[in-house]
Amino acid sequence: MSKRILAAATAAAAMLLSAVPATAVAAPVSAVATSPVLGDVIPSGFGDVVFYGVPVQIPQLTETTFGIMAGARDAAGGLTNLVATNETSGSDKAPGFHAVSGGMTVNGHEVPAFGYYYGPAAKITGRIWGTTGVAHQARWSEDPNVVVFWFDPGVADPENLQAFDAAGTELPAGDTGVGHG
Repeated sequence: MSKRILAAATAAAAMLLSAVPATAVAAPVSAVATSPVLGDVIPSGFGDVVFYGVPVQIPQLTETTFGIMAGARDAAGGLTNLVATNETSGSDKAPGFHAVSGGMTVNGHEVPAFGYYYGPAAKITGRIWGTTGVAHQARWSEDPNVVVFWFDPGVADPENLQAFDAAGTELPAGDTGVGHG
């Protein structure tokens, strides 16, 4: 199953993504989050960067209903959208990795490589500069089968992504490719 990062439109259209073709690729966005945020906002632990679910309504993507947004939270708690990623081929809830975005700087915010895994991932790893690194991760409150993951900002994009359950058994890979805007 293939994924690509979709460019989000500005303002309210940013979350609806209704007119973006299925073959669109990632692009940073910098609209204030004005449409629904799905589930809890997940802090990255790195400055003001956060992750949150967003609705996706694209007629060509009948099996995709949500995406993950990297955003920035200001001191007053407001959110600014930075870059959105979602599944573009097949079900957004098939077991495995989905919508992996490479790290990038957007409007002065260092957005790390991130994506999501659908399934019981207790540990996610990737090869970074020849060493295996462990991703930070959090279960999404909207659907606990979705594990949002991210690596430290400023490192190389992860390769050879792997997910493991609580017993250490490797889980299905899904789409481990990394997209860029």
